[in-house]
Amino acid sequence: GKKVLIANPLGAVADSIFGLPHSSLGAELAWLGILCYTFQLFFDFSGYSDMAIGLGRMLGFTWMENFNHPYIAQNITDFWRRWHISLSRFMREYVYIPLGGNRVTAWRGYLNLIIVFALSGIWHGANWTFLVWGLYHGLFIVLDKAGLAKITERLPKIINAAITFGLVMVGWVFFRSETITQAGQFIKTMFG
Repeated sequence: GKKVLIANPLGAVADSIFGLPHSSLGAELAWLGILCYTFQLFFDFSGYSDMAIGLGRMLGFTWMENFNHPYIAQNITDFWRRWHISLSRFMREYVYIPLGGNRVTAWRGYLNLIIVFALSGIWHGANWTFLVWGLYHGLFIVLDKAGLAKITERLPKIINAAITFGLVMVGWVFFRSETITQAGQFIKTMFG
């Protein structure tokens, strides 16, 4: 149901909006396009994960949940604890920890996070947009670790969730766009 009834119709709207010429796109339409794409991704990925979990249970396997309400995350670090959990764990265990994890100097730890997220971007596709998407998330993870999370935790949870959701949506523009130029124009349109 998540895939067929929700993700596919949202994807059709997102595709039609992202397919428009830049000159035909206004801020409201751009926000609608990325909002549809944001929820298309969630319902697509979590729907596939639910199918795998259900089929696994039918065969006697127990697999973990892969999505835990990611769009209510309080910061980007929290988002990655909730989004595509299996990928996050894989990257932590097989890339971040072998690089030294957080048992190194602060700056080296930040570099390790950037490397992990750059690789995560490349893992999603051989396009500059995916690399930028990974670096974008890596930057916010580093900012969280450098102290931003301690500052924002004083804000009401609804404010943090709204800010994080907005940051994630902007990041999805890179993920959805075919070129860096298209992503830049789309984001420029979003913000008028």
